[in-house]
Amino acid sequence: MINDREKLIKAKEIILKMANGINPVNNQPIDEENYMNDPRMIRCMFYVANSLEKLINGEKIVVSKPSEFIITSEQKSRVQFPEEKIGVNEFSRCINSVIDRTKSKCLTGVELNKNLKKIGILSEKESEQGRKTTVTNEKSFEYGFETIRANFNGKEYDKVVINDRGKKFLLDNLEKIMSGEYVI
Repeated sequence: MINDREKLIKAKEIILKMANGINPVNNQPIDEENYMNDPRMIRCMFYVANSLEKLINGEKIVVSKPSEFIITSEQKSRVQFPEEKIGVNEFSRCINSVIDRTKSKCLTGVELNKNLKKIGILSEKESEQGRKTTVTNEKSFEYGFETIRANFNGKEYDKVVINDRGKKFLLDNLEKIMSGEYVI
């Protein structure tokens, strides 16, 4: 009967074969066009093999969440936005689909809105019920932000959206906006 340590050793061997371009089932080279030859997959396999090695040796694997937002120029070049005007949550989803989550914390619409309010591109108003909402101001349109009427569960409301100019502005200045370095 195979024990857990032996299973980990076998799993590491299999992962290393795949990382080195070898099919672990038949020991033949993996076809050049196979997704397993993508550098991202290879890095992933080596990372998993390294983690398994630590487990085998009784070491702790420390997984920490990144504390800052980081996006590279290459990652920015891969961002694809929908054609239509979008809200900050959709903008954030598009950004999060390209960032390396091992190096960067995820972008949230809440945090993006907060930073846009700090620099004066968006504002906040309080309703009669005491509920705070994000709204556009006299500077918003200049930076590509608009208000439209939207409907959610049968209720109409004003929704702040980002047009193409705003998408470009945010993408070009995202690091500075998120770090608090952007000034208008």
